[in-house]
Amino acid sequence: MVINQWNEQNNHLSFFPNEINNALELLWNNNFKEAEKIFEKHSKTTPRYSLHNAETSFLKSFITANENETELAIKKLKETKELSEKCIKQFEQNKIPQNYNYQFKIVNQKNDFKNHILDCKIILGDSLYMLAILQISSDQKFKGCLNLRSSWKVFEETLKQIKQEEQSESSSSPSPSSFKYSKDLLECLRFGVGFFYYATSIIPSKYLKLIELVGFKCDREQGLIYIRDCLNSGGIRSQFATMLILFNNLILPRGLYNPVHQLNEAQQLIENNLEKYPNSSLFQVFGSHCYRKQNKIDLGIRCLEFAISFYNYSNNNYNDNDDNNNHQQQQTPQDKQPLIFKYELACCYCIKMQWNKAIDIFELLIKDENKFQIRSLCALQLASCYIMNDQFDKGKLMLQTIIKHFCKKSNSIDSVIQRQAQRYLLNGGNFSAFEILYIRRDLAKMEKSIALKTIDLLNLLAKKSNVFQFNLNNIINNNELMNNNNNNNNNNNNNNNNNNNNNNNNNNNINNNNNSTTSFFKSTISNLIKKRENIINQENLINDRASYLMLKGAIFKSIDLIDQSMECFEEVLEMQQYITEKFYIPYSLYEMSEIYYQKRDKEKSIEFILKCNKISNYDWSDPLKIRLRVTLDQLKREAYGNADATYVSDCGASCENDGAGRNLSDDDLFVGDFNDSDDDHNDNYDDDDVDVDRYENSEIDNTSVDQEKQLKNQEEVFPLNNNSNSNNNNNNYDNDSSQKKQQLFPSNNFNYNVNNYLSPQFNSNISLPSPSIIQEINREEFMENKKLIERVTII
Repeated sequence: MVINQWNEQNNHLSFFPNEINNALELLWNNNFKEAEKIFEKHSKTTPRYSLHNAETSFLKSFITANENETELAIKKLKETKELSEKCIKQFEQNKIPQNYNYQFKIVNQKNDFKNHILDCKIILGDSLYMLAILQISSDQKFKGCLNLRSSWKVFEETLKQIKQEEQSESSSSPSPSSFKYSKDLLECLRFGVGFFYYATSIIPSKYLKLIELVGFKCDREQGLIYIRDCLNSGGIRSQFATMLILFNNLILPRGLYNPVHQLNEAQQLIENNLEKYPNSSLFQVFGSHCYRKQNKIDLGIRCLEFAISFYNYSNNNYNDNDDNNNHQQQQTPQDKQPLIFKYELACCYCIKMQWNKAIDIFELLIKDENKFQIRSLCALQLASCYIMNDQFDKGKLMLQTIIKHFCKKSNSIDSVIQRQAQRYLLNGGNFSAFEILYIRRDLAKMEKSIALKTIDLLNLLAKKSNVFQFNLNNIINNNELMNNNNNNNNNNNNNNNNNNNNNNNNNNNINNNNNSTTSFFKSTISNLIKKRENIINQENLINDRASYLMLKGAIFKSIDLIDQSMECFEEVLEMQQYITEKFYIPYSLYEMSEIYYQKRDKEKSIEFILKCNKISNYDWSDPLKIRLRVTLDQLKREAYGNADATYVSDCGASCENDGAGRNLSDDDLFVGDFNDSDDDHNDNYDDDDVDVDRYENSEIDNTSVDQEKQLKNQEEVFPLNNNSNSNNNNNNYDNDSSQKKQQLFPSNNFNYNVNNYLSPQFNSNISLPSPSIIQEINREEFMENKKLIERVTII
């Protein structure tokens, strides 16, 4: 007999078997194997078990970033899709599938059938979009787009059906026997639609054309509303919803908005869930991101070390050796280890400039047997660490290996890495390590002392590269002089050749004529080679100077030295017609836009960001394009007077810095997560490029009106105000956290017994930016729209 669990928060009997709830609790507490055992029992006959079994592999595929794990997750999701389709057909014929692991009420089987049909449809939609996410991330983009389209069609039809039935029930006279769908299922439907909205808002827009044909418009904010509603419900989707909120608050960019609200929400969620799931690696990793955004790298490293240890410990096999319950740990195979956690740990060591520690991890990650999905990026970072560690021969060899063996032609991010590896081979790669840190936004996470040391190191590297004291005019003049000399040499050679030909004709000396022609070609080729080498050298000097200025400007900006920062970026932009490494220009334009926004010069800020948005086809474009999408959307909201109230901070005069005059960092993008360097990521926009006219004219277009109508219809299906009480309760932060036990970290040789340590605890008051960074926009500026918008310039 299947036992259902009482949902105390919503005061009703849960639709789902108790063992599903228990297995999910094991899953979030890092017991993946035990959870899988429960799900696998009925995964071949019951779609709900099959879905959660596939989801377990789905999560593991992101933790290990292993190609085999991803293939397994895809296989399981396909099986779930097929099983749910099969069960839907049987339920629609009023038949119970064989060995279906649910108890049916004999009294009212008709209502049971309707609930189980809804459950299977939700599972079908969930499995399709998760399958699509994995396929798109695995370069099976066309298949992924088709499954996205199918997923939305399932959800759309289900939403319409529920709405029609509710309207029919409301029009007829109420009766005790009137049917209502299970609250648990409506929550799962809400989560599925919300996850779909959210996931498609961060997928490159060119891959969304197929689902746009069936009327779907991406909407991250509406997705987050549904996801938060599920988080507050306490149902089986609440923890998955928590993960998505943490991902949104800690990893995706915040643009120009104040991140304090998001960090407070994330910190409270992490703290509550670490108390509930003390062995959870996933919450430890998000804890690391939360610490790093406060420039507390050492604490971020500790959380990652915990996460790796917890994951390996919980998912190993153990054998009893004696009656004292001593256990012998079997070493986890490398390809089953949490490689993405280790990658993040290596990046933390790069921030601290502990190159040896970073090298040890990167060398592990690039091994063939690990099948790590971002091996090429790790190899590029490994080469840069070798160079910074004065292991130049190893660095050069690794760059050559990247070009020949690591990069796949079908993977567009690999083509970027290959081009950068070739460039670093030519220019020595002196700034390579810091360029990757900058692209990852890790320079903004440095503590002030490390930031100052980094500036000193950049100065030394600039002197080594002959770009510390730099006169662009001299280089331009030298190029012109060299071109003139080459032209003169060619003219002289031509004259000599003509003279020789005349002499040869007069003397009828064929041998001398041949020798003269050979000499002419040799001289011309030699001059061309010298000219090409000189051009490459001059290009490298100009690009290295631009790199040096961009990196130094970013660090100055992160420690609130705004004037020095502007000088650096302005010089980069003055050189732009001579810069051949194109990505320096849009990144510098974006930085200038943020600086002017901080200075409250909105016209200049918009001018620079629109210039930035017009540039295309440059390396490392994806991270910047995402920030551009978010920032342009924020500026559009301000133009309409619709600034999102959830972003307004109420920290007021109580805001403090981290003790070193540091501001909170902006975003935490995984460079390796973006598989198409030339594609924008969609955030409420249809086209690959943002429509500039919508910002210049500040007019709402028909698309926005249609989208608003669509969302209004969805809200009629999902009244979102019915959980307002639980929402308020969940956001009442604990003010007594100062009385909690002090955070303790184990020594390097601690025994991995889950009872021997405390999980990291988070302070209830986040260290906020210095007052000079926080920008409170005057109320009078927005009184006409009755809006108060508080912003922080994000570094």
